[in-house]
Amino acid sequence: MLAKSIHKIIEKRARLDSHDSYGTEECWNAEIQMLTDDLNNTLNFFEYECSDIDFFWLSEVFERVSKIFQNKVFVDVLRKRLSNVHREGYINNTLNDEFISNNISYDDYIDTVTMEIEFAEGALHEK
Repeated sequence: MLAKSIHKIIEKRARLDSHDSYGTEECWNAEIQMLTDDLNNTLNFFEYECSDIDFFWLSEVFERVSKIFQNKVFVDVLRKRLSNVHREGYINNTLNDEFISNNISYDDYIDTVTMEIEFAEGALHEK
């Protein structure tokens, strides 16, 4: 259930103009609300249901979700999920997302998501 709902929001987010800050914030708020509803469902989603494309887009809200959860397991699951993104699979999986396939190399993907996970880890002690 979470996977379908979150994917619909990500599809909307991916179609937004990069200057549409209102629309972007609206999508982020919806993602955060869904992801913070139940920690166990969220962990399960990232471990077993989250595509590489969705993982990239959701990285935009990792810090805010982490700030709400205040749970190191959340960050650990994100790191584990990132370790499962491999160059060959990335190239094959991102062909369905025009923005990512045209603009985000594998190395940029890894760097961006790693940075967002580090921000999420830094948010563990913020309230």
